[in-house]
Order: sequence, then C-alpha cells, then structure tokens
Amino acid sequence: MEKTVTAFIDYLQAQVGQPYLWGGQHTKLTPENYVAVITRKESDPEHRQDAIDFCQKKFDAGAAVLYGYDCSGLGCYWLYNLARLYKCDVNANTMMHRCLLQDEPPKRGWWVFRLSGKRASHIGYMIDDAYLIEAKGRKYGVVKTKFRVKDWACWGIPKVFEKELTSVPAPEPEPAPVPERFVEVLGGSVNVRTSDSKKGRILFTAHRGDRFPFLNTAPSGWYEIDTKKGPGFITNLARYTKLI
Repeated sequence: MEKTVTAFIDYLQAQVGQPYLWGGQHTKLTPENYVAVITRKESDPEHRQDAIDFCQKKFDAGAAVLYGYDCSGLGCYWLYNLARLYKCDVNANTMMHRCLLQDEPPKRGWWVFRLSGKRASHIGYMIDDAYLIEAKGRKYGVVKTKFRVKDWACWGIPKVFEKELTSVPAPEPEPAPVPERFVEVLGGSVNVRTSDSKKGRILFTAHRGDRFPFLNTAPSGWYEIDTKKGPGFITNLARYTKLI
C-alpha cells in the first residue's frame, strides 16, 4: 500500500459525506444496526439524536452502508489499520504531539488542532493550502471546509510525513484554477442562521441580490456560506436562493 501524503489525502476525500460517530473508526452502520450502534456509543441524548438523524437522511436517500468516524478516528483508521504507520490507536492530543508545530500558515498535508486547555480536542487534515477535511460533528459528518486562522489554535507537520513534506519537490505545472461558487439571494429577505434549519439562531437577514461564498451543502440541503459574521446557513429553496 502506498504510504504517502497523497494516498492519505485521497482516502480522506473518499470519506466526505460519511457520518460523525463518537469513538468511530470506520465503524460500519447499516439501516438495520445504526440506531443500536449510535445509542451504544453516544451517551449524550442530543448528540445521539443528531447522529441518528444524520444517518437516517443518508439511508432515506438510498445509502446501503455508512462508516462512522470521530475526528481522530478519521485519520487513525488509515494511519493505524491501513497504512500501519502508527502502532496503536491514538486520540487528537497524541496526534498533535506527533507533529512538528509551525508558526507559518498550514499547508497541504499538515494537521490543524483546536485546544481545550493545553490538550488538543479536535483535529482537521489539510488537503491543500486552503482547505481541510474534518469529522466536524454529528450534524455535519465528514466535510471539506475552508481553513480559517480563527477556527484553529495550532498546526504542524505530521512526523510520519516529515520527510515528504519538507523535501523540495520538482516544479509542477500550475493546476487550473477551481472556480469559486456563490449562493445568490433571490427572495426579498432571507434569514442566515447558525444551523441548517429554522431552529437555528438568526445571524442576520440577507436581501435580494446578495452573494455569499459557498462552503458546503448541509445534510438538510441548506447551503453553508461564508459571511462577515463567520460561517452560516441559508435555505436552498429555489424561490429564495440559487447556487451559481
């Protein structure tokens, strides 16, 4: 098996859309067992229901099998079970200590961390110099998100990829730019909220003609957008918004 940053990133990209599950590390979920598995692993009732709702939407949409991950389990399944670069399962804090922390902005192949006190409580994996993949939470699953300094406390070069990431590669042709997508508001006034439903707190009201950078599509179908107040969610109903 290829044990490179590129192989790791290819694996991460293949997991986008899979569910978040506490303690999950490629944990198999089917229409027959997912409620029981989630109930066993998720002790908090709200977290449990969010995870069940996420999976139910996926199964209702036609998924036959899902694989659940938490933030460290997403990386450790490849590092430990597939590539055998780690000798045991580890958590986000251990993964942080297995990085060479850096001051400059993170780059492709680096790992980024949130802290609780001095311990890492969450990890994301940079797939290029601007975007990362993370097991974001029960409502979102495994997603690709844009890196923002304010969202992360520290970052560094994983020691397992140190030689590859610190060597000077041969010049490569510039990749074709990926066009940025936007969500345009069609309706007169549309609320931007903190979560992807009408139950989310209103951040502000957008108006006809407003455009926002598109970040992701939430499980409900709502659009996650980038705003001056940080990430927010807006309805995907065609009479109110469109993705361009």
